[in-house]
Amino acid sequence: MRRYSWLLAVLGGVAVLSFLSVAVFTSTGPDTTWSTVGGVGVALVALWMWLDRDALARASATRGARYTVTSLTLVVLAAGIAVAVNVLAHRYDKRWDLTASRQYSLSEQSVQVVRNLDRDVKVLAFFSRGSQEEANFKDRIESYTELSDHLSVEWIDPLLDPRKAREHDITSAAGTVILVSGDDEQRLETDFGEEALTNALIRLTSGEEHTVCFTSGHGELDPDDDATVAGLGGIVTKMEGQNYKAEKVLLAREGGVPERCEMLVAADPEKDWLPAEREMLAAYVAGGGKFLLLLEPTHAPGLAADMARYGITVGDDVVLEQNPNYALAGGDPSYIILDPQSFDHHEITDAIKGAVLLRLVRSVSKGDDVKGIRVQELAHTTEQGWAETSLGTDAVAQPDPGQDIIGNVPLMAVAEVDDPETIQVGDRTIGERAGALDAILGTPAEAAPAEAPPVERKKGGRVLVIGDVDFATNMLIDQFANQDLFLNSVAWMVGEENQVSIRPNEAARGTLTMNLFQGIILWLTALLFVPGLAVVGALVTWLRRRNR
Repeated sequence: MRRYSWLLAVLGGVAVLSFLSVAVFTSTGPDTTWSTVGGVGVALVALWMWLDRDALARASATRGARYTVTSLTLVVLAAGIAVAVNVLAHRYDKRWDLTASRQYSLSEQSVQVVRNLDRDVKVLAFFSRGSQEEANFKDRIESYTELSDHLSVEWIDPLLDPRKAREHDITSAAGTVILVSGDDEQRLETDFGEEALTNALIRLTSGEEHTVCFTSGHGELDPDDDATVAGLGGIVTKMEGQNYKAEKVLLAREGGVPERCEMLVAADPEKDWLPAEREMLAAYVAGGGKFLLLLEPTHAPGLAADMARYGITVGDDVVLEQNPNYALAGGDPSYIILDPQSFDHHEITDAIKGAVLLRLVRSVSKGDDVKGIRVQELAHTTEQGWAETSLGTDAVAQPDPGQDIIGNVPLMAVAEVDDPETIQVGDRTIGERAGALDAILGTPAEAAPAEAPPVERKKGGRVLVIGDVDFATNMLIDQFANQDLFLNSVAWMVGEENQVSIRPNEAARGTLTMNLFQGIILWLTALLFVPGLAVVGALVTWLRRRNR
């Protein structure tokens, strides 16, 4: 019996190792069967040690045995530490992104959207098994699934499961991602980046689509223009990628702001609005509407002056900044950089962590108090900024005390209407109701345009005025945090507070570039210098030991 007792040690060791493997590398842990296997293994090892107790006692008295026991103890200790570290890493997964642009970290908006999921979303990932596209998407989607139990992923190879591929109409060889929640779904077929994925989640879970109307007819920037530097097509594309629909409206033709417009944007009208159009705007705001005005210096003076109706003063000036830390390199003081210290506390600006670049700005400040309307200035220059009012002259630009605003010049302001009765609304009709054209055409007076309907007043109106439009154009929208300022403004206006955050900016990915000389130095260091030091150190050690 003792002659074959070593078999007990082998069987017991295998059983114990099997039990430990199940305990360490499975999420559910060992069940009753595996626990029984582990217990039997311990019993077999104990039986072997009792049967061979005399041989073990003699072996333990030798020097070799002591060395062996010490070595085995160190090996077991090292293995235990390695296993413990792997278990902790598996259960408490944590990654650190050390790239300057946070390339491998989710943006604050993505984190916020995923954590706020209140219903289950299943991601169907159709990729060829082992493809680079699958690997890239797997690395990205893991960052999402770690944040919410409502998000799950099913990996499907269209070649191995053609039935499901046909069921979901999969035709792309480069992969397709389908997000499903209940009866709703969103498809991604070309872009699987963070911005596209987060936008798909927003569209899937928001529950409604907001219509944002852009005024036209006065020389405003075109929301459909994504080809020129002065267009707004870039930011509109980002809006439409979420749960917004952009539409152009001509107030004079519509007779007012259409009811479908949850928000109205006037993107730098060069020509002034008609008096009746300004009254249409007043009726819209008094009825709870939201209005965003982006206005460059000298443009639309009548509309700029009318903002006083809402407690906001728009200056007839150009803001200049002489603080080198807040001006663009090159010495042009009309470019102004705003950092988080430049913004006041507000839902729109609190989430902005980066810089915002403005170009050719006019001052926008809190005006005379209007009862029932709360006004707050959102951003200022430094003490070295001023609002230059001597426009169109040959004089050297310099602050004029008593005439210019000097230091901490406000650049944007927001008004919130608590009492809509305080907003005065005048005549909203354009032209005479029974004019010369009626007489020429023989139109009876009864057929003349009817008077505008009475204003249905409702609290909640909002007016946001920013003294610059360039930051939202195709030229600058991907610079710094410009898109966050515009999209946060839109989200706050329409009541999508969950979308007021920092968004992924695919254009801000950092890259490492080197010239030829730097590349040669790096190659020599990595392949020759560092390994060479190791070889030299080994030779010196060998020679010293040989000469002893």
